[in-house]
Parts: sequence; structure tokens; C-alpha cells
Amino acid sequence: MYEIVKVKKFEEVSNMIDKLKGVSGLYIFHTKGHIWYIGKAQCFRHRFKNGYLKGRNAKQYIAEGLQQRIELGLDLSVVFVVIPKELIDREEARVISKACPWLNGEFNPRDSIRGIQRLIGNIVEDSQREWTYGEMKQHLFYYWGGQIATKRIEEALANKDRNLSRYCGTNSKREILKPKNKPV
Repeated sequence: MYEIVKVKKFEEVSNMIDKLKGVSGLYIFHTKGHIWYIGKAQCFRHRFKNGYLKGRNAKQYIAEGLQQRIELGLDLSVVFVVIPKELIDREEARVISKACPWLNGEFNPRDSIRGIQRLIGNIVEDSQREWTYGEMKQHLFYYWGGQIATKRIEEALANKDRNLSRYCGTNSKREILKPKNKPV
């Protein structure tokens, strides 16, 4: 679907980043078994030359937790996923909400109840069917491979701040989620 460029060690990025001039997409920092950060770039070369490769002198935003790991010399690898510019934002939200990277905030169910609610709404709207809270809780637990506790999912379904209602219809008495725009 998308072209993937893998770099085994972060230190090797400086040797190959010029090849990605003008290329857009997502970059993923990871170690064995952990996805640490997912970012987007309109141009990978520009993002890394003016950002991560400059370290603390960078003019661009760099995730603080990720910068600390780079400075400690941890064995980070980078994956560049080539994506057309017009699809980057949507794909970033989708991948972060699925992969649950440790250092991303927005869209990340580890840090954001609203991120969970947004995904619940997307699932309900895309399926165009009603879901019980129990079905959704089980679906999301398996969707995230157990990375997100059911307690967090239950908090999102409780809808105390009424944000879930922004993303899909809710009936808290019957514990039902339903599409807002169900076709006739």
C-alpha cells in the first residue's frame, strides 16, 4: 500500500536522509517491542535535518521524551512510511490510535480518553450499526492487543464529559452506541 523505508539505527539517518528530500509521510521511532513515537512530515529530509539531527538546537518541535532517548543513545530504529501529503493527517491519527506509541499525546488512548471516544465514534459510524458497550469494550481490548486497560475503555464509554456524544449517538440507560447518520 505505502512504500516503507527502514533504518536500523537512528545514527544511520544522517547518511540516508538526503534521499528523502521532498518525500512526505509518517516516521516511526521504535525499539524491539515498543513504538515510541509517530510523527508526520511534509518532507522527511527537512524534518530531520532541522529537527531530530540537530538535537536541542532544533528549530522545529521535537518530542521531549524522544529527545531524551536519543541523547541517552538508546538503540532506536526509524521507519519512514511514504504517504501522499493529502493523506498524512488522517493516517497519522489512525496509526497513533492503533499503535498506542508511548510518547504521543493526541489521538493516543494511553493519554487521552477523548482519543478512545473518537475511535469509538469512528467504529460506530463506519459500521453503521448499533453496538452495545460490552461489544465495544471487547472489540477495543482486542483491537489494541490488550495495551489499553478495559478500565480506560469503560471511562470513555461512561461519557461523563459528554464528548462521546460528539462522535456517535449514545443511549447510556440501555448502554447502546448508534450511528448519528444512519442511512435511510
